[in-house]
Amino acid sequence: MTGRTLPPGYRPDGHLHLDDSISPVLVTDVDVTKYAENARGRIAVADDVAIDGRTARDLAYLWRLETAALHDMRAMLISWTGSEPRVTAFLATWAYERYWLARALRDLLDAADRPLQPPGPRPLSARARDVYLDRLLPLASPLLGQLAGEALTAGHMARMAVLEGAQQVALETLRPRLAGEARDVVDEVARRRTDIVAFFRAETAARVARSTAERALAWAYLQPPWRPLRTVGMRDALEVQALGSIFDDPASLVALAASDTAVTAALPGRPTPSVTLVRRARRRRRPLPTRPGSTHGV
Repeated sequence: MTGRTLPPGYRPDGHLHLDDSISPVLVTDVDVTKYAENARGRIAVADDVAIDGRTARDLAYLWRLETAALHDMRAMLISWTGSEPRVTAFLATWAYERYWLARALRDLLDAADRPLQPPGPRPLSARARDVYLDRLLPLASPLLGQLAGEALTAGHMARMAVLEGAQQVALETLRPRLAGEARDVVDEVARRRTDIVAFFRAETAARVARSTAERALAWAYLQPPWRPLRTVGMRDALEVQALGSIFDDPASLVALAASDTAVTAALPGRPTPSVTLVRRARRRRRPLPTRPGSTHGV
């Protein structure tokens, strides 16, 4: 560019009209390009798999959480977060990988001849959420974006960091119950989630560290009625039993609390929404009846 006259507005670095009024793209240590280039597909599952009834029920619940990814993605992309180029680039590969993680759990249950149980009828709250996402949020998003702007993304990143971390802890907690092929598949699902958790945690940490507004919105997005480890838009009749069963020992709660606080350490009160939900499930959980001669519940 030396010796050439630049058009009005251009700078030597090649940017047009770039000044302090335009927020630069937030970049963390997570390499989104590398993540996208190394996207992983289907996880092979052999036919000779044995899973007991209790563990099959708990895995089926985690499978339903995996299949809810599209609801989470829709809520993010339809809001201000959809204008964050680095985040949306990550979400494209994230959705692809989440599909195959869900497929792996379903294939595992099929191989063990453990049929998936329906989650139950959709309540009024689920239909109301669909109306909100499909009709109201597209109208409200421009206004919310003008009011809160980029700070909204901190809330979404905090939610996803808590949710993905809690799902990883759940998979790791179930691991000792499994053997052979079943354990290998669950190990792989948990391993692939590591990159996902790292991205959302890094995005959350960077955003809440730079402004009070982002800290406030990250905190607000983790409050009720939102709950992690809960299938989106539907009532799951086995939620209490599954969560109470997965996190049925003190060590699992310690790991879950550590996952939550890895996200919320810089937020007011250091909330632990996953732990709150699980403790409630543990209090409400009742032992399921067992068949004569059986050593586990359904």
